[in-house]
Amino acid sequence: MNLLSLYYFVELAKELHVTNTAQKLYISQQNLSQHIQRLEQYYGVPLFHRKPKLALTYAGEQLYAVAVKILAEEHEFQNRLADISEKSIGNLKLGIPSYRGQICLPEILPRFYAKWPNIKIELCNESSNKMEEHLYNGELDIFIGVMYQDNPKLESSTLLTDHIYLVCSDELLQRHYPDSWQKLKEESLSGVELAHFSKIPFLLPASSMKLRKTLDQCFLDAKVKPNIFLESQTTELFMSLYPHNYGAFFCTQMRLPTLLAAHPDANAFPLALKKSLINHRLVLAYHKERFLPEYAHDFIEITKDVFDGIAEVRPH
Repeated sequence: MNLLSLYYFVELAKELHVTNTAQKLYISQQNLSQHIQRLEQYYGVPLFHRKPKLALTYAGEQLYAVAVKILAEEHEFQNRLADISEKSIGNLKLGIPSYRGQICLPEILPRFYAKWPNIKIELCNESSNKMEEHLYNGELDIFIGVMYQDNPKLESSTLLTDHIYLVCSDELLQRHYPDSWQKLKEESLSGVELAHFSKIPFLLPASSMKLRKTLDQCFLDAKVKPNIFLESQTTELFMSLYPHNYGAFFCTQMRLPTLLAAHPDANAFPLALKKSLINHRLVLAYHKERFLPEYAHDFIEITKDVFDGIAEVRPH
């Protein structure tokens, strides 16, 4: 048993697909299978059910829980060594949604690498819930994303109060509210009530996404059953469909510059409920009980400074 085999086992346990995991790890399927077989021989138990589809056995579930902790401790030890190394060689595991990374990392990374050229940054782009879980388990050093509730073991700092906007074209408004669309548009500039948009079809995030859960609660509170035209995991798809006027969609404030750059005439109304604007709390979080090297603390400070600038240019 070695750490590499444990690492390969954990990655396969997450993916539960040999071909995809092997490609992700840049190894052959045969090599991956050999590492799993060595672990099974070492422990004397099967770790995966092979049929009807790949799944962890009970022993595999127990090993996964332990292996995650072992690899987290080993990563923390590497961080401690990096902190005392003269060459400052190490890695930083960062969880951040891809679209947020596209906005902030081009400003963060040049400043970070000017001081820490030998640090490798590993990016994780999964759901916010999953990345928060990885952070708690020690599989990530830093998480940048949405958190609804504070965790006593996680240190979190608010980076941005990310308002939610309803994006709706003039054509959609005219089609569904021909006699009152201009008045509706003017009234919605300071905050849109979903009850006033009940006739409009919607493009909504997938039900598993945090934004969708917020929106579902808003629809429920407004006593509106949305007419759903399309659901998707990516807001980028909705932005690309904007000119076709299939329906209104929602986006966070952080996405607005990208939207308005592509469609300057787009209406973006801040979402409100009982005259209170709806928003997401975007945070930077790390585990209080995990060691963070100096370069990780520098990354945190640079990130906070960059988001201070992002917050200043957002519309109010």
